[in-house]
Amino acid sequence: MPAIMALLNKVTVFLKDMLDNILMIYTEKGIEPFKKPLLFAFPSVLILYAAVYSPLSSKVATEKDALDKKQLIAANYADYEDARTKLAAYQRKLPLPKDKDELLNYVMTSTAKNQGISFDSISPQNENEVGNFLLVSRSVSVTTTYAKFGKWVADIESSPILLKVAEINLKKDNTRAGVLKVNMKLSTIFPKFGGNGGGR
Repeated sequence: MPAIMALLNKVTVFLKDMLDNILMIYTEKGIEPFKKPLLFAFPSVLILYAAVYSPLSSKVATEKDALDKKQLIAANYADYEDARTKLAAYQRKLPLPKDKDELLNYVMTSTAKNQGISFDSISPQNENEVGNFLLVSRSVSVTTTYAKFGKWVADIESSPILLKVAEINLKKDNTRAGVLKVNMKLSTIFPKFGGNGGGR
């Protein structure tokens, strides 16, 4: 420790003497004696800047960009979590791909039977690709009462599986009071490439 202190003292004295000498020369002769040393020193300073400061500033800029991205993620994290939770809830309601060919027919016939409704006709299944999903629809025609039809639709739409009554066309049966002729289209969505879904 004493050795380090002695060295620091020597360096301090040396620098003080050097500064005194520079000031004395500048006072007597002005800037002229310093032009040549400054001319040689300037390229060295530029090289030192390019070697040390420039890469450092680039690294600082990169770190700043990374920090900005993290702050943006943090600011929107709650929205992201909310959207992810909702997406997971929808995915759980999707039917299983293995049920694609029979699901709509099963839902329509079983719920109609529960309400004492018979089909006049049922269409073939219609399938359309929408992104990574398959939109599957089926139409049915029935003749039934207002009350039975209302309960039937409520029964279908209370399913834990994602089902949508896409279209309903109603027409009164003029020959019987309180009776309707109904054309209804029921749709659901299946993951096109498998994955987790709901089920019956």
